[in-house]
Amino acid sequence: MGNAAIYARSSLGKNRQGDTVEHQVAMIKEFATRSDIMVEFDDNYIFEEDGESGYKTTLLQRPAMRRLMESIDNGEIEIVFFKGISRFARDSGETITTAKRLSNKGVRVISLEENFDSFRDDPTMFQIYAVMAEQESRKTSVRVSLGNKQKARMGLWSNSTTPLGYSKIKDLEDELKNKLVSKGFHPHSLYPNDDSIIIEIIFDLYVNKGWGRKKIVSHVNEKGYRTKKGNLFNEKIISDILNNEVYVGNIVYGKKRYEYVQDDEDSSSRKVQKEIKLSEDDWARKDNAHPPIVDEDVFKKARSLIAKRKGMYNFGKKFNAAKHPLTGLLVCGKCGQTMICQKRTNKTKSGDKKEYRYYVCSTYHTKGRSVCNQKNINATKLESGVFSKLYNEMNEYLKNVDVESKVESQKNIQKQYQKEMTLIENNMNKKVNASKTLMEMRDVYDKETFMQLNKEINEEIKSLRKQLNELKSNMENVEGESFVYDISLHFERAKDINHDNLVELRDFFKSVLSSVIISNEDITEINSLLKIS
Repeated sequence: MGNAAIYARSSLGKNRQGDTVEHQVAMIKEFATRSDIMVEFDDNYIFEEDGESGYKTTLLQRPAMRRLMESIDNGEIEIVFFKGISRFARDSGETITTAKRLSNKGVRVISLEENFDSFRDDPTMFQIYAVMAEQESRKTSVRVSLGNKQKARMGLWSNSTTPLGYSKIKDLEDELKNKLVSKGFHPHSLYPNDDSIIIEIIFDLYVNKGWGRKKIVSHVNEKGYRTKKGNLFNEKIISDILNNEVYVGNIVYGKKRYEYVQDDEDSSSRKVQKEIKLSEDDWARKDNAHPPIVDEDVFKKARSLIAKRKGMYNFGKKFNAAKHPLTGLLVCGKCGQTMICQKRTNKTKSGDKKEYRYYVCSTYHTKGRSVCNQKNINATKLESGVFSKLYNEMNEYLKNVDVESKVESQKNIQKQYQKEMTLIENNMNKKVNASKTLMEMRDVYDKETFMQLNKEINEEIKSLRKQLNELKSNMENVEGESFVYDISLHFERAKDINHDNLVELRDFFKSVLSSVIISNEDITEINSLLKIS
């Protein structure tokens, strides 16, 4: 009786009904019982992805799928069940590649909806099912989009989540709901709720008081107002509200669409969102679809102010992709969020312009000083301080170590481990081939003999995998001890760093640091990738 894994994925989330992960797991267990498949279901091998889109993510972007593949690589699993190939992945290429990987590991794959069993069926059938699942997914997406467009043209809100300040009439209290429906309002039309006061305040502060988005964020957060999901406001949310025609009573659908494509520059082949803006001719629009919260003149004034101030804002800028040396590494010690680098140009007494860089807490930057009061820090001074601390630590460490003899010893141990690993891998390949041959000749054997032979081969493969993993672990430990040589290389590199070259300094910091924690103006913690002790 072998260990069996269940992979269940639902994009619905825990608070939705339908094809939930719980439903899928129960269905698979019932199927295995009725089919007399001799397996054990351990809770440790039930891999659930709740609220994960198969369209927006690659297989290995999903945490549960990564854990499943690690367990398979460790020889812990013999059978993988999933409800249907569409639950496994939406991309046929990914699905087929991963299925081949499982097959090469000698793992049996069973998909309920397609009635596919890799121990019984031709692998070509799996490929056909994968392509069909991808095509069906795309057709469903088109049908949903067309349906939502039609609802928008009718003045109805198609999304399950309504904008802040509005509820669907069907979700109102019975007395008000019945009154509105009797007047001809559609149950899926929008109607202002108690949160509409937040929208009124935001437009008033922006248009009539002349406040900027950062000041508005601080004000509404201090007053205890929260977003639809109960979160704090930030500048992006304020910007979206000020630009949303829904607040003057209009429904507009289809301004843009998103594609999720693989990021060729990322080694994990993750999917990234690509925004495609559509022509206004392709939008679905219904003006005066529901009662407005904001007067149209106020909305137009807000639009005009946004256009005037547009150059002052940098939404969409990816600070982690910038050249600033500590971006992505610097953490605020007060709120735990990342710190980003900003630039400001000041005039000197002589009239010349001078650029000034500083790091600012991202919480303060988006939600205001009332949420986090971490001070802004001079970037050049901070970068110099971090570099000096690192340099001194490496220098002190290397004074007491014989680098050459340490490295030579490590190389000899690695060679021996590599030799043993090669022998085991060759034996494993032979056993996997034997398993494939047995599968091809399964009609020659009676069921009992086949099961016994298959069990013996799988146990041998499992034993070899265990030995291989132990050797790999030992090898990693030895490689981990090569930090002495790494520290030596980085120390020599540090001697030649040009501190005026921000890209060079950033590359150095990224190669030796995992994080730097700041509180007020003090460096409270430097977490190095190097094992300096």
